[in-house]
Amino acid sequence: VIYELQAALGWLFIVGSLVLIAMGSGSIRPNLANFGADQIGNASEKQRECQKTFFSLFYLSINIGVLIAFGFLTNTTTAGLAGVVPQQEGYSFAYGSGAGCMILAVLIFVGFTGSYTMLPGNGLGPVRRLIRYQYYSVWNGGGWRAAMSFAGFLCLPLFYIVTLADTLLSASAEKSNTEVFTDPCAAPLTEAPPRMLHGGGGGHGVLSDIALALGSMACIFLVVANVNCTWVQELKQEVSFGAKDARQTFAAIPMIIVVNIAFNLCYNSMNNAFPSQACQMDLRLGTTQLNGAFFNIADAMAIVIFTPIFESCLYPLIARVKGSPVRLGQKIIAGLVMAAISNVAAAILESMRKDAPYLCGDAGFSQCAPGYSDDGAEGTRMKDISAFWMFIPFVFVGIAEILVNPCMYCFSYEAAPLEVRSLIQALNLFFMGSVSNAFTAVVSKLLYPNDLDKGSLDNYYFVNAILAVIGIAVYFLITRCGDHGHEIRPAIEKELVVGPMEEDSPPDV
Repeated sequence: VIYELQAALGWLFIVGSLVLIAMGSGSIRPNLANFGADQIGNASEKQRECQKTFFSLFYLSINIGVLIAFGFLTNTTTAGLAGVVPQQEGYSFAYGSGAGCMILAVLIFVGFTGSYTMLPGNGLGPVRRLIRYQYYSVWNGGGWRAAMSFAGFLCLPLFYIVTLADTLLSASAEKSNTEVFTDPCAAPLTEAPPRMLHGGGGGHGVLSDIALALGSMACIFLVVANVNCTWVQELKQEVSFGAKDARQTFAAIPMIIVVNIAFNLCYNSMNNAFPSQACQMDLRLGTTQLNGAFFNIADAMAIVIFTPIFESCLYPLIARVKGSPVRLGQKIIAGLVMAAISNVAAAILESMRKDAPYLCGDAGFSQCAPGYSDDGAEGTRMKDISAFWMFIPFVFVGIAEILVNPCMYCFSYEAAPLEVRSLIQALNLFFMGSVSNAFTAVVSKLLYPNDLDKGSLDNYYFVNAILAVIGIAVYFLITRCGDHGHEIRPAIEKELVVGPMEEDSPPDV
């Protein structure tokens, strides 16, 4: 139900979702993980191991919130809460609950301020110096790597602007993305009205191509240039944030780009392809139908269940067997493998789904697939295969998240000099979210079919899995070849080497 007041204040919803949430996330997320790690410190090996556990538990706490959101609040938005929240007030209750929890969190944070370890802030000084190092090196002996790094950074904002423009213009062209469907259970077959389909087709292809080119150039340039950061030149005047600090900062960029792009291409399937696939499987539970998005709960449950098992049992067991702690690099490689397996599992299930017969008769149409009408007389038929099979790829993604995302939080914290930790963490989150999603949009446009029953969604999954494997190869290339380790901080360098070379890692300093 949309009230007249709600319709008149639609602009406020857009500002809140596109501006205020972005500002809040940009302020909280890069700093919160670092703030928790600051309470532990990293002066000793024991503290650094404790920090790894903290980042895992931090990620677990995030997914407890996700579990509540998907398991409770999302259903409340459309169904209300019997005897408590009327159906038409469901969205207000859900948004109000989130705002209330945030206010409570602020009060708790402020109330315990006196007990925190507080590190002095550095403002924008180090950021300005990094820009000066980048610009100065381009014109004063930094060579082609300095120029390539500079070009990569210039492509990033252009990439963001073009992607945003493409998204907004594509949204205005959605009406053209329709196709005439037939009901496979009708006898004789009758045409249903045109309806919107799953795929991201339509929109402005030229802008998408430009965005892909800019994003690819930015990533390739920044990785190639910063694998060896000897291009950073000393400034003429003395500064507290020296060239060594600048080199360590730039040296963290290749890892952030390669791991996040390779992992999140597979991870993003959970947000678009998995629910759409589930919506054309058997969603019935008793007399009701589940929503395809409901199965996201399996991802959050996997994280909540397996994180304590990994931290208290699996990692210590592996450490005893191998004689040394489990390195970040080993977890990341394992996580990329699990991410690839999740997409391969989804591809196998998609093949099974396409081969299954349609559910006709009393089963009705899928309530979350395209074309479902308010009276339930039209829509997309479900297939005779339980949607609960989708728990398998969702769980694999959850395990992959445990192995990768906390490690990238930890890497961004450890690899960056103190003055720019929040900046590097923000860059990590930028590539984890915005950049990877933009690349997913391009892959979806090329491979994601509008009609899942006629197209080949499994090809989309296989390409994601292949790109994850390529990411593993590039990871080994940047960590074991070239001069990457000459600039990155020694404390984190030995965490990245996977295999026999870790015995030859330089001593921690």
